[in-house]
Amino acid sequence: MADRSAEIRFLLMACALELSASRKKQLGDFLAQYPLDWKRVYGLAKRHRLIPYLCRTLPALTQVNESFLQTIQNDNKLMAIDGLVKQQQYRLLDALLNKHGIGHMAFKGVYLAEHGYPDPSLRISGDIDVLVDQSLAFRAIEILQAEKYSLSPKHQLYFQDGEQKLLDDLYEVSLFKQVFNNPIDIDLHWKILCFNKDYAGFDLSYIQSQPTHSHELQVVLLVSHHGVTNIWQQIYYINDLYFLLNGKPTDWLWLLAEMRRYGLERVFLVGLYWCQELWSLAMPETIRNLLADDAIRSLANGYEANWESDEPIEFSPLVLSQLTFFAKTQQQTRKKLKIYATFATSRVFRASTFKIGKQLVYIPREFGPITVFIRAIRSFSRFFVPAK
Repeated sequence: MADRSAEIRFLLMACALELSASRKKQLGDFLAQYPLDWKRVYGLAKRHRLIPYLCRTLPALTQVNESFLQTIQNDNKLMAIDGLVKQQQYRLLDALLNKHGIGHMAFKGVYLAEHGYPDPSLRISGDIDVLVDQSLAFRAIEILQAEKYSLSPKHQLYFQDGEQKLLDDLYEVSLFKQVFNNPIDIDLHWKILCFNKDYAGFDLSYIQSQPTHSHELQVVLLVSHHGVTNIWQQIYYINDLYFLLNGKPTDWLWLLAEMRRYGLERVFLVGLYWCQELWSLAMPETIRNLLADDAIRSLANGYEANWESDEPIEFSPLVLSQLTFFAKTQQQTRKKLKIYATFATSRVFRASTFKIGKQLVYIPREFGPITVFIRAIRSFSRFFVPAK
């Protein structure tokens, strides 16, 4: 177990659907023993998207300041309303894409809120993630624009360069719209990358080709995003994995084999390690035996150190962390070499956008060597950006 601060330990104990007598005593005893920095508790709870859990557990604890509790409850109400608006907007989006015959599926936030969590309000969603048929992705963007959704300035430049270049150079775009003073962000994907474009990617045909394992494939997508792309650096990622698996019929042997195929097995096991520790997730004995490996515990401790920071890792430091953590999880030299090789090749000869002053400049893929040079300078400089 990594050295956890008292605030992180408290938040982990507060992750509960109902406050049992034993958990209430545990929390009460902990507060009596460890004085908490409540400002830090609040900041970490927002960063790790744990406000809904605090709203369930704190009212029963007499040691919690009334004004702090009121703040948590007010935040939770606003987040619950925001979640309802996004669920409604996804239903409208679903109907719109169906009307135009565009194959699609939801994943991550809106999918988990409806199909994973026992109460949708427990899952705070930042945006609406949808995977569409790649051959119809450009058409889907046009349809959403007709519905008053706007592309981000960066993605608008790619869009203007034409359909083929957009689909080749990007794998998703963001479209925005204000609804009842709520900013709605649709992330429209036609491929979900695993590590980078040259390593592996999942498209809608991959999902649809294996209908008997649609649940397990959602787990693969989640581990690829939460574990590889975002290095398990927020606690709600673990809760996502738990609720996606808890009580669901799961073909564990098939799932492990598919994870192994993409080099995701140990990334997955690290997530399961925390699901077992935090939520006592029921798993087959064969899986529990794999989690007992000291190497998995050591990997988990390495990832977990990122929970303590006040802000998530972003930009170039995150890219380097993705490489470092993903390579560490590999046992086969062949897979490690592929990770390092694709890390380099995926950054050569690709279109890019850069800000010069307030102006956003688009450089097409044909000028790839220039973009490599500029990205290298920009990436290097980001390591020296002061922490927020």
